[in-house]
Amino acid sequence: MTSSGKNSGFTLIETILYIALFSLLIGTAFVTVYQLIDSSGKLNIKNTTQGEGNFVLRKINWTMIGTSTFSISGSELTINKYDGITVKIKLGSGADAGKILMDDTGSFVPITTNNVQVTDLQFQQIGTDLIGVSVVARIKTLNTNPLDFIITKYIRQ
Repeated sequence: MTSSGKNSGFTLIETILYIALFSLLIGTAFVTVYQLIDSSGKLNIKNTTQGEGNFVLRKINWTMIGTSTFSISGSELTINKYDGITVKIKLGSGADAGKILMDDTGSFVPITTNNVQVTDLQFQQIGTDLIGVSVVARIKTLNTNPLDFIITKYIRQ
């Protein structure tokens, strides 16, 4: 018996080469997908921190509209408005640690959510005759570096 025709198919070496190349491509794809998912999660955390910090600064800015006088006592800001309302802002302690608290009705309530933690809140008077206040809030989420949020508000004399 004689065989006529060529054998068709892959040799063992060709098969091993194709499997190695396929494994390399799949491994690269898995690493890329992991990095995309990981960076997406980090970006969401940063956006949460940015949104919370911007909300706090807008709330403080809004509160200071119509300010007649203010005073700073340690880490507490007391705002006296022209309409007779007194608002106090401070960094919480105890059960409210890590939250910014505001009082305009006789009891302090948090203006930050449980998603973030405020590690520092500072108030600084601008000028010697109470022309303004600078507010610095250091806010962070779990496992991230804190971000500083700064606002300067001048009161109308």
